[in-house]
Amino acid sequence: MAFDVIVSGLNVVDLLVTLPTQYEAGKKHQVDNILIQGGAPAGNAACGLASLGMSTAFLGFNGDNTQSQIAQAELARCGVDTSLMLHESGAQPAIALVEVDPDNGDRTVFYSLQGYRALTPAEVNPAWVANTRLVFVDGYDVDGNLELLRQAKAANVPSVIDIEAGDKATLMEMLALACHAILPLEAAQELAAEQNPEICLRRLAEHSDGQLVITDGANGSWALDGDSVIHQGIFRVEVVDTTGCGDAYHAAYAFALLRGDSLAERMQFAAAFAALVARHLGGRTAFPSAQQVHSFIESSSKA
Repeated sequence: MAFDVIVSGLNVVDLLVTLPTQYEAGKKHQVDNILIQGGAPAGNAACGLASLGMSTAFLGFNGDNTQSQIAQAELARCGVDTSLMLHESGAQPAIALVEVDPDNGDRTVFYSLQGYRALTPAEVNPAWVANTRLVFVDGYDVDGNLELLRQAKAANVPSVIDIEAGDKATLMEMLALACHAILPLEAAQELAAEQNPEICLRRLAEHSDGQLVITDGANGSWALDGDSVIHQGIFRVEVVDTTGCGDAYHAAYAFALLRGDSLAERMQFAAAFAALVARHLGGRTAFPSAQQVHSFIESSSKA
């Protein structure tokens, strides 16, 4: 089966909760919101891409447990194809507890990888790359994702990577292999040994022939376009939860890339898409359509 995008990376179940401003340890407290939802960079990006009409398949392991059932059902709910997922009885998704600040939408994440089963190079099927228009990977299932990137580069299939943290040498290898690398400013600063985002872009460009994009939440995003740096500001909305906003940016960027948009258009579309996702609790609660994003951009430009 052919797909527009094949996504590989961390498979997660999120438990999101908004805690009261004050509470007493050891006591029971009613809270406004508790939500169980799929999560993680790759999983959320796959759901965002599927919501935008891209035929999207997710790679990863599931097992014989409730967590695996939730993870698979969450992907399917968003329209992601799970037919390529591998099965191992004892495998389970990572679990994340996400505390959402009700005042500003910021989140604090606690996660566990106990029982998690990552994709290995030997399990990467060459037919996956041969039958897709784009490969999208994160920086967590490192060994399997590196193999996917190598195969994509050999087959001239475009790739997008979302790398946040990890071994520097490994991340630099992923950076060198990818056609499009989107990374948060903190990761770029660590890899480039520099604080300024524009200098980070130029230093990292010495190690990559691909397109580089750096994101920094409320400060927007930067990209190197030839010798020039493009900056895309944020679209202001009433923020409920920032969970999954970076993942939404990646998904929208990849969608716009496949659509043939210019770099500036990709960054603008991605910023607007992420802003609309931030208006809801949970990274997968409500994805806007492409038309809704364009309408939002147009109305914002007139404000």
